[in-house]
Amino acid sequence: MRLIFSLAKESVATRYYSISRKASNPSTIKLQRLIEEYSQYSPSPISLRQFIDFAEKSGDEKRSYLFLRQELPTRLANMVKEMIRLPDSLLMMPSTKLVTSWYEASFEEVITFQKEKTDHKSLGRFLDTMDVIIRRHRNVVETMAHGIMEWREEYNTSPHLVEKYREKIQYFLDRFYTSRIGIRILINQHVLLFGNNQRTGHNYGAIDPHCDVALVVEDAYEDAKNLCEKYYLSSPDININVFNSVENSKEVDIIYVPSHLHHLCFELFKNAMRASMESSTDPMGDVSPITVTVTKGKTDCCIRISDRGGGASRQVSQRWFEYLYSTAPPPPKQGEEIRVAPLAGYGYGLPLSRLYARYLGGDLYLQSLEGHGTDAFIYLKTYSKEAVETVPVYNAAVTEHYKRATLGDDWVIPANKCRKDHPFNGSRRR
Repeated sequence: MRLIFSLAKESVATRYYSISRKASNPSTIKLQRLIEEYSQYSPSPISLRQFIDFAEKSGDEKRSYLFLRQELPTRLANMVKEMIRLPDSLLMMPSTKLVTSWYEASFEEVITFQKEKTDHKSLGRFLDTMDVIIRRHRNVVETMAHGIMEWREEYNTSPHLVEKYREKIQYFLDRFYTSRIGIRILINQHVLLFGNNQRTGHNYGAIDPHCDVALVVEDAYEDAKNLCEKYYLSSPDININVFNSVENSKEVDIIYVPSHLHHLCFELFKNAMRASMESSTDPMGDVSPITVTVTKGKTDCCIRISDRGGGASRQVSQRWFEYLYSTAPPPPKQGEEIRVAPLAGYGYGLPLSRLYARYLGGDLYLQSLEGHGTDAFIYLKTYSKEAVETVPVYNAAVTEHYKRATLGDDWVIPANKCRKDHPFNGSRRR
């Protein structure tokens, strides 16, 4: 499979990449003003319970349309404004320009519906626009990753510059990808509920009101197993234990987005399997199984995935949630054939997985025992009323964060460094 930027041919980058530059074109000036206006509004987070209640009790396409035509430009404008807080050197990278142009183009298309009537024709055009936006933003994660990699390669002779902005880029990417998850959920819900290819079954759009957690875990394991066997010709077995302290049941089900949970578990299984296979003395023989524990309590539903793949040191495990940190081979460049798993080598697997967990009030933690193995803990909200979107907002505090200089070490001997003038090395400070 190749990484295809199908919309690049439309020259959207040159047409729309304008918000961070002074413009003389009237249409560009108008676009800038509208983005500035909508970036002043705050997004409106929605809970899973609200998603379900709307689909169950109302399911009114007009209400969904009226909400999205205000909410989507608000979220898009917030992120466009935040993008221009990135270093100019990064903004000028071709892939970063392309992502910015996609967001501006999508904003401009959605904003045209502000003065439209809520008739059948407008609703149909809005659905078509949502399909276009979904296709346009399909490769946002990979494209932004390429933009960061282009920037790092451009300034590989100036590592101090990359390090200077490392914390701010980490901060931005967490917010940027979280916003993308939320935007996709809003659009997908509308398209799946009211589009031509409406989903059948008991799901409400992308949300399953009776998501069987253990079943999704098993599906993710099987997908990761197939991938593992493709590369290692074998794979670890799995043991799943389920404990439900809330209901008298041997199953655990919650209201959740199955695709999000599958993404989370699949990524963790990939890592656990790779570690298990590469640490085994006999990969074609006995490999330590992966143990999964699923629990449901009054507040949290928890999934623990435990492997015996040798673990990692604290110095290594502390970097697992850093973007672009990966122990896999580097990803192919544009135009090269991809022979690895999707997103492998970008270092995006764990950071993105944590964002999927946090998006609806949950979290992801990793605890590694060097020489033994790693435990991954996924926390999800048991009750849908508490599973509320975590949505970034652009405001004065965000601006101040990007302006603030990176603080220096405030310890004499930082724990994560070995200074040459360490007093026990026999050297003196000047």
